[in-house]
Amino acid sequence: MKKILAMMLMTASVLFLACSEDEEEMLSPDQAKTELNQVSTDMSTYMTDMENSDGMKALNALMGKPDPFSVTKSVKYTNVFKNIQEYLLPANYLNNKSDEKGVAEERFNFDAWVGTYTWNIANEKWDIQSNSPSDKIIINYPTEGSQSNNATLTIHNYLDVELTEIDDYGTYTWYEPTKIVADIYVNNIEVVDISMDATWNKTGEAIGDIADLNADVYLIPFDFTVVANHSGNGFSIDSRIIYENTQILSAGISSLFDDVSMEGTPVNISGYVQLLKVKFDASINAKNLETIIDTMESDNPPYASYEEAINAVNNEFDAYVSIGGAKAADIEIGMNETTQSPDILFVYSDGSTEPAQPYFSSFIAEIDAFLTSLENYYSNW
Repeated sequence: MKKILAMMLMTASVLFLACSEDEEEMLSPDQAKTELNQVSTDMSTYMTDMENSDGMKALNALMGKPDPFSVTKSVKYTNVFKNIQEYLLPANYLNNKSDEKGVAEERFNFDAWVGTYTWNIANEKWDIQSNSPSDKIIINYPTEGSQSNNATLTIHNYLDVELTEIDDYGTYTWYEPTKIVADIYVNNIEVVDISMDATWNKTGEAIGDIADLNADVYLIPFDFTVVANHSGNGFSIDSRIIYENTQILSAGISSLFDDVSMEGTPVNISGYVQLLKVKFDASINAKNLETIIDTMESDNPPYASYEEAINAVNNEFDAYVSIGGAKAADIEIGMNETTQSPDILFVYSDGSTEPAQPYFSSFIAEIDAFLTSLENYYSNW
């Protein structure tokens, strides 16, 4: 997924975007530039709200307590907490292969741990009522500054699958979740809700990759949804981050590779990436495009002129940027008037052009900053 997203956004290596033939009504150049520049200001507000959310604070308070399920001192946390934490983070859905392969873990057996766990504030330990209830795990604990157990994590279900890979260096066994259903309430208000179902590739080159994923996460006041599928030589993902009915970030991408290893350049990529009101749509014949670029760089390029070469490139992909559903600019390969070299340009409604790369850089930086801020928040857990 990181490779596909990078190919869609990092235009330097793949020449991501080309012209669109759509003739629908477009925003004026001034309107388009104003909206494109507003994205950075809006995103900083959302990042601050997420970091200060009650759901974040409740999770942080729980992770500061000893793991009630760990039976050995060498394992600080069983993988149930680690995976609930991981699948609350939108950034982690971009990396659909485990980073923990080969790391020894204490596997979590949901049925063996059902019951109620209540933090004893005076003695700083867990009071445990095993098998009460017999179908879920209830954890009562205090949030920061509270003198009572005002928070409750309920794990309604948790299942995982064992994965084993053998290579020249040894045998690696690790566990990935196939179902997580959990929620957190603070002062009787729901602040976290996660429902995740996944299947994992168990053999071949794709072992440890998600085969299918359906996740719906509520982290007050944010909602995250992710649907992904990896089957054969194809991969698709659609994800959204919503804040109080405002869509902050979304991406819907599908790709087809030459073979199941999914190595090298995809045959084609299509989809969109949207940040607030700004949306990039693209359809790319990536393999053909790579071939054209290679021939252009050869000693005997087959094109009689610069215009002929550019036309060949433009024929292999189609893209544009829209704002709030209205097209802001077509995007095409053309001559940068300042540098007098080929460049990716926004083409506005009046025919004027502007280098697109500064906007792409800002767009990518805002997405990266938003996701990185979440990862940094959890980094010390």
